[in-house]
Amino acid sequence: MNSGTEPYLSKALSRISGFWLVSICLLLAACGGVLVHQVDSPYSHIRVVDYGSRRAMVFDDQFVQTMIDLNEPQRLQHAYARAMMSGLLYADRPSSILLVGLGGGAFVRFLNHYFPDTRLDAVELDPVVVQVARDYFGTQEGPRTRIFTADGRDFLQRSSERYDLILLDAHLHPRETTDSTGHPLGMQTEAFYRSLHERLNPGGVVLFNLLEGDDARAYVPRIRSAFAGTEVLALPATRNLVVVARPHGPLPAEEVLAKRARDLDRRGDYGFTFEQLLKLRQRPS
Repeated sequence: MNSGTEPYLSKALSRISGFWLVSICLLLAACGGVLVHQVDSPYSHIRVVDYGSRRAMVFDDQFVQTMIDLNEPQRLQHAYARAMMSGLLYADRPSSILLVGLGGGAFVRFLNHYFPDTRLDAVELDPVVVQVARDYFGTQEGPRTRIFTADGRDFLQRSSERYDLILLDAHLHPRETTDSTGHPLGMQTEAFYRSLHERLNPGGVVLFNLLEGDDARAYVPRIRSAFAGTEVLALPATRNLVVVARPHGPLPAEEVLAKRARDLDRRGDYGFTFEQLLKLRQRPS
């Protein structure tokens, strides 16, 4: 990658929505990516491509699922991924987190680095994705991190574990079992919402990564009807919506969130600030 291209690419990558940007592959291809690995899975064709220090997991030659910086793999590259970390504000000092949808493991790398005392379980449907994440993105189990190869919906229904924070980032290539954005239909049912309620500790919250459009316009009201407290974070220059939901009682007050954000920002340098994340909150119309 030449030095004239890299600043433009870095700025563009900071705006990537987590999963569904068809045009991004054309941008990356123009920057002379190097194919590191490719493999077929039951769900997609997976390629690992390097663009300078950036490594991408690309699905079906169209969709960038994960992007990391090999020099700083703990830093989140996607705006939507940073917004999902606002869950650390809504759940007060969470000691247990469930991630549904592993991808290359950017969330795992971030949480393991900055919050090493947190118990983290990650669930990924595709066993090939788990292997690629381990072999090419350095994402693996640790003393307090477990990775399960399973359907996220089934895992939630079978598990007896409880969590302070659940992050839902599960998308597939659109098919008959998903909506038009690839979000599984099985994760949009009352039974699924009940399983989320049952797996959360008191005061726990769940975050949904959605994409704007007709499906999201129908999906967000269903989430609101199933949870007592909800809030939507909208990301400028992306199609992502992050919905925060709590089963019982309202979400924390603004002054509480602001104090937690200041405390976290004093604790570390994450490549973003938690105070910035609070500015993404939408007000009810």
